[in-house]
Amino acid sequence: MRTAAPGWLAEASPDVLFREARRRQRRRWLAVGAAVAVVLGGVAGVAASVAGHPRSPVAAQASAAIPAAANGCIGQPPVSPLPAWARSGFSPADLAMPHVMGAAGNIVAILWAPRDALHAPPRQDRTNKILWVPRIPPSAPNLVIQATLAGSARTATVSVPGGPGPSIIDLPASGCWTLHLRWSGHTDELKLRYVA
Repeated sequence: MRTAAPGWLAEASPDVLFREARRRQRRRWLAVGAAVAVVLGGVAGVAASVAGHPRSPVAAQASAAIPAAANGCIGQPPVSPLPAWARSGFSPADLAMPHVMGAAGNIVAILWAPRDALHAPPRQDRTNKILWVPRIPPSAPNLVIQATLAGSARTATVSVPGGPGPSIIDLPASGCWTLHLRWSGHTDELKLRYVA
C-alpha cells in the first residue's frame, strides 16, 4: 500500500484524501496511544521530581520543551481536529488532519500528506500541498509568505495568488522554516519543517 499510495493520492479528490487519512490514522492510534502514555508517564515523573523546586534546571527544561514540540518543527505536525472556524467543507467536521496553527490564531496550515513530511527539494511523486484557512475570509488577492530558515540568513518569498487557500509551497532547503504570512491586512507566523 505504501508504494502504491503516492500515485493515486496525488490525483485523489479531497473526499478520498480525507477517508484515506482517517483510515491510516485509525491504524496508528494504538501505537500512538502507547507512545503518548509513555511520554505522559515520563512528564508526570519529571513533574513529581521537581515539585517544590520551580527554578530547578530540570523544571526549566521541561517547560521549555512544550512550546518546541508544538511549533511544527519537531517531528510531524499534530494530527487532530481542526479549529471550529476552519472546518468548512470537511466531513465529518471533526476529522483529524495534520495542521499547524498560526501563533496569533489568525490562520491554520493544513498539510495534505498525512504520512509524509514536507520535502525540500520537492519529491517527484508528491507535492508539498498546504491548504491555508484564515479565521477571517480574505478580501485581498494574494497571500504573501516570507520564510526564514532557522540558524541561517537564508530566506525565500512565496506568493499564493487568490489569497489563503490551496497551494503548493516549495522551499529551497531542508530545515525549520519560520513563515511570516500577510494577507488582506492580516498577519500571522508559524513554523514548518521540511526534510531532505
